[in-house]
Amino acid sequence: MKFTEFLTAPFIRSFAIRTGIFIGCGTAILWNWQYGILVGAISVLLISLMLPVLFYFKFLPYKRLKETIEGPFLFDEPVRFTVKKGTVGGFFVLTERSMVFLSRECTTPALELSRDDIKTVSLGQNLTINIYLNNTQFIRVFSGVSEELIEVLREHGWNVAE
Repeated sequence: MKFTEFLTAPFIRSFAIRTGIFIGCGTAILWNWQYGILVGAISVLLISLMLPVLFYFKFLPYKRLKETIEGPFLFDEPVRFTVKKGTVGGFFVLTERSMVFLSRECTTPALELSRDDIKTVSLGQNLTINIYLNNTQFIRVFSGVSEELIEVLREHGWNVAE
């Protein structure tokens, strides 16, 4: 993601405004209303500038990893997926030839699966996708856009079970 996308994100702006109002009201209660307005406005300004910088630097390693993957990307979304020790957060990147899982929490930051590695893909319950590697191993992906992902997989010739 570009820095400007973080800077103009509606979530960051609304969070900064709500936090500024809360801090300004607290300051107005403790002192007077002029200080409350001043402190609230300064809080909104600082939060609006600091949060995009923090998010940008947090996602910078994944941006660098994505640059090493051959594109074009058919799908690129933040997801949660299963590993041996539970679920981890990260990104799901889909290309014509492979699926790539980029983890934010594991020591191995990337797992790439080619079409040959994947037996079938199916839509599970509660916004999940099951990616079967063989009869005993599978990866479960948790995403709010799981139905769209299944459609993209089906359109591009991946083995999607009904």
